[in-house]
Amino acid sequence: MREQAIRTTKIRQLNLPAPLSVQSGSRTDDVIAQMRKGKTTCALVCKGDRCIGIFTERDFMDKILDKKGDSSLPVDSLMSRDPQSLTPEDSLESAIRMMNQFGYRNIPLRDPEGKSVGLIQIRNIIDFLAELYPEEVLNKPPRDNQKFSEPDGA
Repeated sequence: MREQAIRTTKIRQLNLPAPLSVQSGSRTDDVIAQMRKGKTTCALVCKGDRCIGIFTERDFMDKILDKKGDSSLPVDSLMSRDPQSLTPEDSLESAIRMMNQFGYRNIPLRDPEGKSVGLIQIRNIIDFLAELYPEEVLNKPPRDNQKFSEPDGA
């Protein structure tokens, strides 16, 4: 029954926060500042209302920190271009498969006309699974081989 929920739940059914969206041509250091302020791990880079790229904390680490890149450059030069996307009508299973297959943590959402309408992140899926499997999440010890000498609260 719970496995069926993963297959049938539509992305639109999740309570997804509005993503950080920035316009193409924005300075990367400004985008990083907005990401920090919003406590988010990525920004959708848009031209008008269409997502043309995504800038993530991985991009920051790999292209700026590791290579001593220039954070004053336009975000377009450092973003991942033309990211794969899903629609709010796609299933949660589709998002999990795409994340697993390509190693994504963030997938932009678009409407049928291609306009940017949101973002699904790995943390949204983890939250959903934690609600779907509460006993397994709450009752597991931190390590599988961990045994407690006495019951909690004794």
